[in-house]
Amino acid sequence: MASRDYYEILGVGRTASADEIKRAHRKLALEFHPDRNKAEGAAARFNEVQEAYDVLSDADKRKQYDEFVRLGGSPGSFGQSGGMPPGVDPFSSAWRQQARSGQAWSGGADPFDFESMFRDSFGGGGGAGAGTRGARGQRARAREREELEVTVPLERAILGGKAGVSIDGKPFDIEIPIGLEEEGLVSVPGRLDAVVRVHFAPHAWLERDDRDLAMRLPVSIVEATIGAAIEVPLPTGGSVTLKIPAGTASGRKLRVAGKGIPASSGRAAGDLLVEIQIVPPREVDDLTRQLLGNIADRIEDPRARVAWKR
Repeated sequence: MASRDYYEILGVGRTASADEIKRAHRKLALEFHPDRNKAEGAAARFNEVQEAYDVLSDADKRKQYDEFVRLGGSPGSFGQSGGMPPGVDPFSSAWRQQARSGQAWSGGADPFDFESMFRDSFGGGGGAGAGTRGARGQRARAREREELEVTVPLERAILGGKAGVSIDGKPFDIEIPIGLEEEGLVSVPGRLDAVVRVHFAPHAWLERDDRDLAMRLPVSIVEATIGAAIEVPLPTGGSVTLKIPAGTASGRKLRVAGKGIPASSGRAAGDLLVEIQIVPPREVDDLTRQLLGNIADRIEDPRARVAWKR
């Protein structure tokens, strides 16, 4: 159990956004990960960082923690038998009265049952009343934190969703938040001894650049020359009518604002970037060839203004 304030551990302010907390956690987790940092104390620092992130990245746990500290609780004692039990409303009159008096929670549950409940909620182990032995066991397991890897479809970064992992043969569902970065870390519910690094598989027609998404749109010579309105699929579902201006060159990128990665974690939605690709017809019949030949002299030479002719 960390003895310092969770915000201090991550180096962020108490009003930090979810995205700021995520970035701070990622930086520190990479710095102190036992596989990367063999210095004495690095593993303990990594566990401390992960414990802080497990609480502050969860909106409900963060609210409970903030209220617990505001009412005079010691940050290091949050989650111990005298702390706030899972599911208790931190703004209830019963909790406020007992928190101010410094008494352990007595909302009807046996204290040993509560201790077991809290360890289960935050990934601890041991039976009811395990006491110091349970705390030692929890710290030992935290020191042996396992890093797993999983590859999920890019749609999980766009729409969010769950992914399955297996630890010691037991299946667990992890939550992939919208906007998660490549190689982002996700905690495993109920397991402080494991963290999952997420990779995103290549998509059939989308590429990702931070919050933006990019795609290529094939258009005909006629559409690029005189302009067109084309239905373009959106990554989040549905479609949008994209207006192709007359005289659009191949490689030009048109921006559809706000249709990339949806807004999340305090960050604005990204954009969808559509790159135009002019595709000539595969086969040309005699009539088409004749018609194109008739207008060839009326079309500007595309090489008239290239550098080597200036």
